[in-house]
Amino acid sequence: MAKHRKTREQKKLADSRHQFVHTLTSQTLPAVKIQNQPKDIIRPQKQPNQQISINKYPYLVKDLSKTGMLTLGILAFQIILFGLLKNHVLTIPGISY
Repeated sequence: MAKHRKTREQKKLADSRHQFVHTLTSQTLPAVKIQNQPKDIIRPQKQPNQQISINKYPYLVKDLSKTGMLTLGILAFQIILFGLLKNHVLTIPGISY
């Protein structure tokens, strides 16, 4: 698809908007700045002996448990395979235990 290009009227309108914004900001005093204050900030009440811990990594426990289960499964498979090869229940050509 072709790229949408602005018409001459849209360019003039955008240019007038930009000039309007720049003239307003250049006429204001540099010391006066308007800042938006957050109105409703909910802060938890901290009790003296209670620590509030926010979990910064909520996915970490899930990922570590999956990795641990996979690692334990691989290790269990290796131990079972070693036992089967050692007792000659299973033979693989070229490998002798």
